Amino acid sequence: MPKATKLRRNKAASTHCLKPGLLLVGLFLLCVPRLAAQTLYWDTNGSTAGAGSAPSATWSTGTSSWTSNSAGTSGSIVNWTNGRDAVFSAGTDATGSYTVTVSGTVGVSSVTVEEGSPTFTGGTINFSDSSPDFVVASGLTATVGSVISGSNGVTKSGDGLLVFNGSTKTYTGTTTITAGTLRLDSSNVIASTSALNVGAGGTFELNWSVNQTLGSLAGSGSVNIRGNTLTVGDSTSTTFSGVLSDSGSYGTLVKQGSGTLTLSGANTYTGPTTINAGALVVANSSALGTSTYGNTVASGAALQFQGNVTLTEGEFSVAGTGVGGTGALRNISGNNTLAAAVDLAGDTTVTSTAGSLTVSGQVNVGSSSTLTVAGAGNTEFSGAITNSSNITQSGTGTLTFSGSSANSFSGALTINSGTVVFNKTAGTDAFTGSALTVGDGVGAASSAVLRLGASNQIADYAGTLTVKSDGLFDLNNNSEAVNIIAGTGQIALGSSGSLTVGVNSGSSSFGGTITGTGTLIKAGSGTLALQSALVLSGELQLNGGTLALGGYNLTVATLHITGNSTIDFAGGSSTLNATNFIIDAGVTLTIANWTAAADYFYAQNWSGATAGVRGAAPMNQVTFSGFTAAQTQWQSFDHQVTPVPEPSAYGALLLAGTVWLVRRRRAAA
Repeated sequence: MPKATKLRRNKAASTHCLKPGLLLVGLFLLCVPRLAAQTLYWDTNGSTAGAGSAPSATWSTGTSSWTSNSAGTSGSIVNWTNGRDAVFSAGTDATGSYTVTVSGTVGVSSVTVEEGSPTFTGGTINFSDSSPDFVVASGLTATVGSVISGSNGVTKSGDGLLVFNGSTKTYTGTTTITAGTLRLDSSNVIASTSALNVGAGGTFELNWSVNQTLGSLAGSGSVNIRGNTLTVGDSTSTTFSGVLSDSGSYGTLVKQGSGTLTLSGANTYTGPTTINAGALVVANSSALGTSTYGNTVASGAALQFQGNVTLTEGEFSVAGTGVGGTGALRNISGNNTLAAAVDLAGDTTVTSTAGSLTVSGQVNVGSSSTLTVAGAGNTEFSGAITNSSNITQSGTGTLTFSGSSANSFSGALTINSGTVVFNKTAGTDAFTGSALTVGDGVGAASSAVLRLGASNQIADYAGTLTVKSDGLFDLNNNSEAVNIIAGTGQIALGSSGSLTVGVNSGSSSFGGTITGTGTLIKAGSGTLALQSALVLSGELQLNGGTLALGGYNLTVATLHITGNSTIDFAGGSSTLNATNFIIDAGVTLTIANWTAAADYFYAQNWSGATAGVRGAAPMNQVTFSGFTAAQTQWQSFDHQVTPVPEPSAYGALLLAGTVWLVRRRRAAA
């Protein structure tokens, strides 16, 4: 190789100040430059031109295999002096493979391979300066089986190939590749604490059947792990924007350590990703390579998203609350999608700090775990949620159940704060669980919200819907049917919404408020018991069972009896006041436990009724317990619906009133 093309390591001269008393100029110290380390060239054939066609020899401080002449044509052969730059070339004839046997420990500033392909074996190569280098020229290979020691890391440059095998490299610090390739032919040949930084022009490779653990991974170059396992991570946080590949051979990436690894490049490895500790940030849709199964987020670790990506994988097993409780799955920023099945391996928190995270695959919540959704951002599950564990919504963000696949999880859904939206295709079950609770009873009014994005989202057989004092069930002008309701919160029907209660003949007690001009339907044979006064601006339909007033007043715009039903006045004085009263043909309404002069039933308008008339429809479709249907009338002067006493009873009442009045007047006289 011509000298003009040879690689050289330039060592900047340093400045050395002589001690006072050695050299003084006036009152000033005289400072003189100290020359850089001298370069020695590998030469095994003396003053003959070149280094020798196959220059195998021993490298030690007591062996003469070096010259200061780059051509190897003049000068004497000298022993190695520690701290020099070592160039494995003298002339142009060392073109083949040869062995350099390191004896003991040799201290070196840099190693440059300009000719041939040497293999270093035995002993220790100790890099003694602050920026140690292996420089391998293009087209050449240098193999190092020797120990490499030092405290300032190793930098690989030059376009050639550097191979590490044999003895463990004990140097500390960063392994840096600025150009060419560093390949490992032995497992864990680099210290597991060494950080790896692969520059844009560099490549890091694991040979077949070679695994490696590193302190961290950074840079923008290429990493090829083949069908092996690369484990990275310590307490530092790094970004790798290059390409992580595996030659199509199912290579595995393992993230450990408390730091954060951000993958922003389009990686192509085909094996699974395991996150055992710290956070792995997905900042590219192909950050985890091609889709595969067996991916894992262990308890305490986190898979995080940013940059509006869609990560497509077969499946993730996830557990824990993530790093610092911020979520095992966490949306940092942007609108991101995890297109993968998610299996809970324990209690798990999913957090959207900002933006939105959509999980489009099936979510298996397991049989004994709790899925908690937190954060100020939005989270959406558009696939089916299965199995029997519980789901809790916390934080101030919105959790949406969407898509066309029905949820089938049988656990409880609790909304402590924030909003849950049921937005499956209309008629598709978003909730099928044992209990649905809106609010925790300690927040501000309507600080926990359940909202419908479409009609018929709750299975008829689902458990009790409880709306606590801080809860709001917003039908959003949709229709829904539930079996049992409870609580003291708010139900918002909207202007055209419809809520059916008791669809499976369940019995309910509700003490909250119901707003809007929509419709409340009491269905089934069970009882709907009021626990507070209730004003309904819309329509109340009774289609079966019992409405128990319990001593509370009920005011309703329209009371519509569509099936045989009972209104029970037991529990104290109650007033039922309906602006409009409708009772369908062929059905009956029974008024139970009504007490004259204590309980009142007013109907400002009674469809089809005639005031003062009894014994005809629709008046005789209302029966007061203890009276006959023929005794019910609608009074014209106060619009009260009431049973009419027998004529004899009228006479007795009139006589009693007359006697009382006469006695009062006498007493006054």
